[in-house]
Amino acid sequence: MAFELVKFFYAEVPGARVRIMGASLVSGLARGMILTTINAGAAAVMAGQFEHRHFAAFIFFVLIFAAANYYALSRAQIMVEEMTKRLRMRISDKLLYTNLRFVETQGIGDIYARLTTDITRVARSAIKFLNAIQNVVVVLFCLGYIGWLSPIALGCTIVSIILGLAVYLAQDRRAVAKVTAARAKEAEFFTGIKDILDGYKEIKLNRARHVAIEQGIDDVSADYRDLNVGAEILFIRGFMTSQIFLFGLIGVLIFILPQTLPDVAVAVFSFLAAILFLVGPMENLVTALPRLSKARVSLTKVRELEAALDANVSDDENRESVVRPLRFETLALDGIGFEFTEAGSDDVFDLGPIDLEIRRGEVLFIIGGNGSGKTTLMKVLTALYTPSSGRILIDGRPLTPMDRQAYREMFSAIYNDFHLFRRLHGMQDPDLGQLDRLLSLLQLSRKTRFEGEAFSTVSLSTGQRKRLAYAVASMEDRDIFMLDEFAADQDPGFRRFFYNDLLPELKAKGKTVIAVTHDDAYFHACDRLIKMDYGRIVQETDYSDGVAPALIARDGALVDPSAEGEQVKEIERRRGEEQ
Repeated sequence: MAFELVKFFYAEVPGARVRIMGASLVSGLARGMILTTINAGAAAVMAGQFEHRHFAAFIFFVLIFAAANYYALSRAQIMVEEMTKRLRMRISDKLLYTNLRFVETQGIGDIYARLTTDITRVARSAIKFLNAIQNVVVVLFCLGYIGWLSPIALGCTIVSIILGLAVYLAQDRRAVAKVTAARAKEAEFFTGIKDILDGYKEIKLNRARHVAIEQGIDDVSADYRDLNVGAEILFIRGFMTSQIFLFGLIGVLIFILPQTLPDVAVAVFSFLAAILFLVGPMENLVTALPRLSKARVSLTKVRELEAALDANVSDDENRESVVRPLRFETLALDGIGFEFTEAGSDDVFDLGPIDLEIRRGEVLFIIGGNGSGKTTLMKVLTALYTPSSGRILIDGRPLTPMDRQAYREMFSAIYNDFHLFRRLHGMQDPDLGQLDRLLSLLQLSRKTRFEGEAFSTVSLSTGQRKRLAYAVASMEDRDIFMLDEFAADQDPGFRRFFYNDLLPELKAKGKTVIAVTHDDAYFHACDRLIKMDYGRIVQETDYSDGVAPALIARDGALVDPSAEGEQVKEIERRRGEEQ
């Protein structure tokens, strides 16, 4: 256990490690010298003498102890906080460079726990470890002093310490298993709290769901409590056992040994002082062991997360802080394939093979039923998913891993599960006048405004949030707009505005628009439409001449895509009955 932590601290803790360790050792030695000075001074006083050198030595070693201990602990605290920051930033950096599938499948609660509780616990254990070094030095000094007084007393002391430590370690192994299990329950608890915050509205509307979630969190909390209590009780048993052995040792040295070995009787006072000096450091060592055991469990979790991130981070991607987007005339998917297994399921979703060419300045619609692969195709198109087969071609040139980020920079995407930031992250000196015009155009100027460095609020309706996300995307001014069911949450008036005004405006600016939609009445607003089913493109329809084809195949029926009357209503009615 100690070796793993020492190796980790040496690798991770920045700064003057040698000086801190040296100061800690000096502090321990000075504390030991205080013992010898006290005993020597006490012996002189009992002999009717008072020697100033003993008093001067006592003051000297106390000052050395205080100065060295203050330096070691204060510098260690600074280094520990720096280590905490470095660890969190390093793992966060790897998290930002890992692939999307890892983030989607990894438990969010588990990531939270490792970035917060585990890293903090490991970092704080460094102080405990430094104190343990001091206490080990004092213990060794006291043992040496007892051995100098009496080899037999030293033997008794060592036997007592070994027996106490053996019992403690036996309890510690069982306790660590409980700590590991408690750590897993803590991650479950974080996940449960995230469910409450993310699904608060749904919980408030359903008391049965409220009770079930509350009961689930209560069960997890109870398991966490029981495991922690069980672990702490085992640690307490080990601690009490070590205490009993120490008090037994005092009894032997004070009451029994002088009776059997008269020559030892004259050293009883010195034994007592040495043992009393020994008790404090031994207690500190024993109480530090549970913290170090928990730190070892947390260290394992942190390393597991970092190893998983390393396995999912591409080393050959561009890591520059400024990446300029690629330019293109055509973007093509050549035999692209991608497959994955949903978390908690044995079903494998297989996308492709996909062959698709997208031209600069065109409006492409993607349609298809739920689970047909539309969103997966969008994530592959934006290089958030790395294809398992096939190639992405930019003007006929295969996309390389080094160009992948520059390729992503071509896109502004509003996914169905998008996140809306309050700040305009990554925009240097944004044109706030343009932003105000966009907010007015999108009928948001009375709902939110940009104040200082952030929007006054993003607590808007889903449709309004999407429109605000569109305003931010327009400010980014990327070449390709990727919109996932953007109009689905808009009122009819704004839906018409989106298809009849915003899309033609983007096209006029030379922007490429790729939109997932189910709005049959507005299919004529695109240049081309593709239909997805079971992860494949099963149909492609050309609207580029501005005239909608007379008929297209959809849901097993032939319908007029531009119809807004009874035909569309009939299709929607049939869909409702099927659902």
